[in-house]
Amino acid sequence: MILVIARAQSRPDTRDTLVGHLVAAARASRHEQGNTGYAFHTDLEDPNSFVSVETWDSREDLDRHMGTPELAELLGALPALLTGEPTITVHEVAATAPYGG
Repeated sequence: MILVIARAQSRPDTRDTLVGHLVAAARASRHEQGNTGYAFHTDLEDPNSFVSVETWDSREDLDRHMGTPELAELLGALPALLTGEPTITVHEVAATAPYGG
């Protein structure tokens, strides 16, 4: 499994526009081959701080996703909407299990 975590900080005056782009990207991505989860979250103390968590079956599925027109549109819009560069980290997960405390 591939886990992708991205972080971005919205400009306060462009937050609503950014949210529109994020909703559209998430909706399109959830229908892509190999996608098993795609969600955006905001910080409870800073509503302009966003984190996305994506899960993919394989690196090939993620690479295909990175070449979609929907993602290109989102990435093209980001510079005008964010306070700086987003950070994206990719994790290759060997195994997962429910936490049993």
